Amino acid sequence: MRRTWTCVVIVLLALFLFTVTAAGVTVLVNVYEKEGNITPLSSASLYANGALVGKTNDEGSIEFTHPDTENVGILVQKLGYSPWEGEIGGNTTSLVVEMTRKKVPLIVQVYDTDTMTPIPGAKVSIKDNSWENTTSTGSTGIASWNVTVESVYNVRVEVPNYHGFSSQVEVGLEQKTVQALLFRDDRFSVIVKDGGSDSPLPDATVLVDGVNKGVTDLKGIVILALPREKVYTILVRLEGYEDYNQQQIVGKDQAFITVSLRKTPYSVFLSVYNEEKDPVEGASVYLNGAKQGTTSRYGRLQLTNLTFGNYSLEIRDPGYVTLRQSLQVSAQGEDIPVELGYQHLNVSVKTLEGGSVPVSGVKIFINGQENGQTDGEGTLPVSLRLNISYEFSAEKPGYNPVRVVKNVTSFNETGPLLIPMERSIDWFLIGILCAVVAAAGLAGVIFWKRRGTGRLHGRGRGL
Repeated sequence: MRRTWTCVVIVLLALFLFTVTAAGVTVLVNVYEKEGNITPLSSASLYANGALVGKTNDEGSIEFTHPDTENVGILVQKLGYSPWEGEIGGNTTSLVVEMTRKKVPLIVQVYDTDTMTPIPGAKVSIKDNSWENTTSTGSTGIASWNVTVESVYNVRVEVPNYHGFSSQVEVGLEQKTVQALLFRDDRFSVIVKDGGSDSPLPDATVLVDGVNKGVTDLKGIVILALPREKVYTILVRLEGYEDYNQQQIVGKDQAFITVSLRKTPYSVFLSVYNEEKDPVEGASVYLNGAKQGTTSRYGRLQLTNLTFGNYSLEIRDPGYVTLRQSLQVSAQGEDIPVELGYQHLNVSVKTLEGGSVPVSGVKIFINGQENGQTDGEGTLPVSLRLNISYEFSAEKPGYNPVRVVKNVTSFNETGPLLIPMERSIDWFLIGILCAVVAAAGLAGVIFWKRRGTGRLHGRGRGL
């Protein structure tokens, strides 16, 4: 009986020891944020020996049980915080974990708004609820800090002669870059326009107190750095326009002035010549379709009230080809020579015998110069100037020479120029024929005389 109870006690003791060992050790983990006020961190993930145990509650706490046989590796993670890693002994029942927020770069880039160039030496300050720091930008216009994630900072930028910059910046989980574009508080613009059309004038040169400050852009604007509350002499120049030269007070709140330029009036001379370099009198001159006048006996015409630039020039005169070309006005009093080409008409010279029979091989002379010979159709093409008198000569052996004066006055004269041809009398042949006839007659007379003498001799012998 005693032995039986002994066995029962041993079994119960072994069962108790097994139960205690199986239950293991319960550990309470409290997770806090290290920086600033001690703040419990909820939703932090707890890993024991690499296995996820769970997440902390609103009080930043979590419990887990493990066998007390060996040490346990602990890992705590939370978004926006640096991971915490450690190890607890087998008998540890509580653990306090302090986590720090992650750091990410906060970069501030400072630029000049007008030139988009970095501004070195700018004073840049950042501040949150518990921390403030100030530094200056380097040669690249950049200032940077490592700041805690998921935070809000006030950023301020200050530079002499520039308007300040201020902005509230939210930093997330990644690098944050802020671009501060600063306007100069001495920024002053000169806007240059055409006084007639009010259109912007690019490439105008702007001088302030005799110093070249640059040229206007495509919008007719040049931006200057001028301290306020001062008087400046502003000179604006552009080719083809009258200079603008005035004193200007730049007020405290004044941002720009508008300068209207008037075009410079130009006067040029037009000299019109023909192909022989002789002046053409009475030629009508047109600019952009509007008649400006007619040339003098010397072929000249003065064109006034012009402006710098290009014009469409047209010159008309009977007997000359109408000239159309671009005229560039760029200098005062310029003498512009223009040559007019003669108008020519292609006509055909036709030689006919008896009014209808073509005569080929006829040499044609125009004003004493040989132009060629007529073809098988009795035709020779020639080119003639209008309104000029020509003397045509036609020559061919066996035909009488012909001279005709013709004046071509219109392009409507498209018919051929007819030259009548008549065969000539060959006096040499006629002379030969007359000589032959005379010789024949003389021979006949001699013959008849001899015959008559013979008859008389015969009669005498008979008596």
